[in-house]
Amino acid sequence: MDQATLPKLTIPASSASPSAASANTQTGRPPLWTKSAQRKMTRLYVYTTLPLDTIVKLVHCQTPELAPGIDSANKKLNALLDKEPRWLHPRTRADMGRRIAQLSNSPSRLASASAAASDIASPQTDNDHVRLSPSPAGIKLEASASPMPWDLSPINHGQSISPAQHQHQRTPSAQIFAAASPMRASGGAHAPDTDALDEVAFGSFLRRTTCLSSSTDCTTGSFHRVLSDYTEPYIRTVKRLVKRFTAPMSNRFSISPVSAGITPRHPWLDDHQGPRTFDGEPHPLPGDFLWMDMCQQENALDFALESHQQMQCNCLFTFETYSSPWMTILDLTRVGQRILTSGPIRADISQRDSAGNTVLHFLAARGPFELLIQVLRSDMCQPILDARNSGGQTFLHTIRRAELQNLGRLLRLLEVVFEKGADIYAQDVYGRNFFHILHFEHIDNDVMDLIMQGYEASRYRKRDAFGIVPQSPGEMEFDDHRTGRTYAHNNDLAFAEEGRLLQHVSKAQENPWLENGGGGNGLHSLAMATLSNASVLRKYHLVEDSHEALTPFSHNFDNSLDSSEPRLRFRLQLVTALLDAGVDVNQYDKNGNTPLMVFAAELPEENDYKTGPKIIDELIRRGANVRARNRAGETALHIAVRCGRKLAMKALVKHEANVHAKDADDRSVLDVADAKMMNARHDDPSEYAHYEACRAWLSSIRGLAVQRPTVTEEWGL
Repeated sequence: MDQATLPKLTIPASSASPSAASANTQTGRPPLWTKSAQRKMTRLYVYTTLPLDTIVKLVHCQTPELAPGIDSANKKLNALLDKEPRWLHPRTRADMGRRIAQLSNSPSRLASASAAASDIASPQTDNDHVRLSPSPAGIKLEASASPMPWDLSPINHGQSISPAQHQHQRTPSAQIFAAASPMRASGGAHAPDTDALDEVAFGSFLRRTTCLSSSTDCTTGSFHRVLSDYTEPYIRTVKRLVKRFTAPMSNRFSISPVSAGITPRHPWLDDHQGPRTFDGEPHPLPGDFLWMDMCQQENALDFALESHQQMQCNCLFTFETYSSPWMTILDLTRVGQRILTSGPIRADISQRDSAGNTVLHFLAARGPFELLIQVLRSDMCQPILDARNSGGQTFLHTIRRAELQNLGRLLRLLEVVFEKGADIYAQDVYGRNFFHILHFEHIDNDVMDLIMQGYEASRYRKRDAFGIVPQSPGEMEFDDHRTGRTYAHNNDLAFAEEGRLLQHVSKAQENPWLENGGGGNGLHSLAMATLSNASVLRKYHLVEDSHEALTPFSHNFDNSLDSSEPRLRFRLQLVTALLDAGVDVNQYDKNGNTPLMVFAAELPEENDYKTGPKIIDELIRRGANVRARNRAGETALHIAVRCGRKLAMKALVKHEANVHAKDADDRSVLDVADAKMMNARHDDPSEYAHYEACRAWLSSIRGLAVQRPTVTEEWGL
């Protein structure tokens, strides 16, 4: 096959870091778009059905004579949300209602909104040049001097939401869609009964934010003047979005990596707002739910007791809607007792619990070993022999670990598994096959050598999310470190690393098993590589970060950025070439990330908005597991949101990424967006805009994410 030719990166000799003297200094009239105005426009655009011209009037209602025109607004919107952001804008009251309902379910956003509502000592202002009093935790409110607590994530912020509250917070779909009648299109005069319809559509938001209302909610003023054709519930909703749901951000300002002497290349790998990694085995997984009746019993097995003592047991999870044919949260059912006593019957084979566990998963976890062997030798369970639950686990993943310590039983199990043709190489969502499980059991080296001789090394020797690569005992590999954030104290070293990534991509087309220093394959390197001279200059701050600064240094200099259509198309061609060569689309690198995760973090979105999603499409079409998780429990969707990658987020959801997945800190994708938004740099409104847009779209009628997913929502089929 023809090998795709990689570009040669050259750094023009005349390039240099921008000096302070070259920085633009604003003088004269105030700017048309303050940072506060940009954030308010973003919020109204992604949460309401208001047309852009009305949004501009609202944002500048105090100084209408200074309001910018619609062309300026469109240009600014594209700068904040990148090109063609219309898909982020809700079109119906139903969509708007769902987005704001989930916003009002956020503990951190409600806390910051409450702080804004209580800030009566000083008037609201749009003037971003007013210095605000820093809070003890370094967090400030948009156009507010109120301090607010920092750690507001659900894992660390007080009480969790009860199941009853959780159900109450969900906006009834039937009511919401009833509110989205044709006459409720995005604007226009309202009919006499539309107040009631809007009360239904926005009722959940208005009820949960009642404490944020003020005496001005029902007064006439600039909001009523601009929104004279809208209902009172609509106006109250918009006003609370503008006045109360401000942007609580840290006092961090952008610090030039050049002036600091360092250049971060992949900062998402060591993100302070990222989740912790699992200490030991990940939890929960659907196989753990096969023990949910044992959590509160004193005679629980050591496995369950240890989990309980470590506050990792299933008692901490809500099983209100979880359904199992074999057990309840309190005890085994009659069916479950019968199966553990005498084995399953034909009628049991088709039964599954909410997470997709079969009777074979249940029997492996809870049944007598001899009964399991007997059932496996029969043909009864052949149709479900390789069945996986929603965590990718087969029955081999759920088998009691104590059984694996008995050499005789282990060898008998392997004999039956081989005889019946069960898939011993099947991987769960963390990339672990049966050999990874054996690794944790510290089985005798000679025994492991004997076992592994009978299996294909190329199929079991896969690195999992935790860096474990099953091999013969003398060769067992464990990556107990992360490559983490990489810095270049010298740009020559950075350019050399960029060159090594490109060389690896080229060589991987001939040798698909070749790894880079971080344990990644050619796809990992391609995701992280810079393909254009112009992007190298911008990435290492050798020119100012603006389109105007990228003027040609010579007639032969190519100004195309990596986000341009030609460069993204070339990257797509390289992806296809690597996949055709046999590069593993689901390989984990030493950081515990798959190629899909790295592309979700790295794909640029500033210019071409069509080709980047095609790269995500191609990876998934060729077998990338959209539900795979890294060692912090993150899916590719979590990472896309954490990096503010809107297009990657949308593409992943299109391919049925799990919008209800939670990471190792028990954070939903909406929680992640909140955490990142609260740490957005004050001087970079586009950073805030990206996270707010991700949150709003994920909570829309297309994304369908919720703030606090239940166990059934996260792991249900």
